[in-house]
Amino acid sequence: MPELTQDDHFASAAERHFRDADYLRTDGRLPTADHLYGFAAECATKSLLLRFTEVSMDPRPGETKPSAKPWAEHPDHPGDPYKVIEFGHVNELIREIRLLAHGRTGAPLHAALDGDLRVFRKWHVKYRYFDGGYAQADVVARRRTAAENILVLHQNAQLDGRLP
Repeated sequence: MPELTQDDHFASAAERHFRDADYLRTDGRLPTADHLYGFAAECATKSLLLRFTEVSMDPRPGETKPSAKPWAEHPDHPGDPYKVIEFGHVNELIREIRLLAHGRTGAPLHAALDGDLRVFRKWHVKYRYFDGGYAQADVVARRRTAAENILVLHQNAQLDGRLP
């Protein structure tokens, strides 16, 4: 059996988080469902970045250990190890992918994801520590739709071997 790559792990995590979010949403547990929809969208997006752009998990320049986060050279500072784009949580990805869109391979991904990622602008990982009152049914429903769209884009890209 071939060894799984980080993009395979992100893809698997995206599916798992989405299924768990749907289960929790059906049970009325909106705050955690909302959180997991964000992680599902984030993981699917990171898998797309690794598969279809120059983004890497390789060691950053001057380092020997693989990176903990996907990263790419900053298009305005090529070759500068201190100026890279790191791809973090879903609410940050729209800004980071916009920077990547200046490169050769980032533009199609930015175009395909822009609208759906915007739904997560106010999502934040720190909400896992909040009381949950922020999770409104209509917002969670919009985030579910956006996460599902990103997962479908990811699945289609895997099958076709390319972005739309």
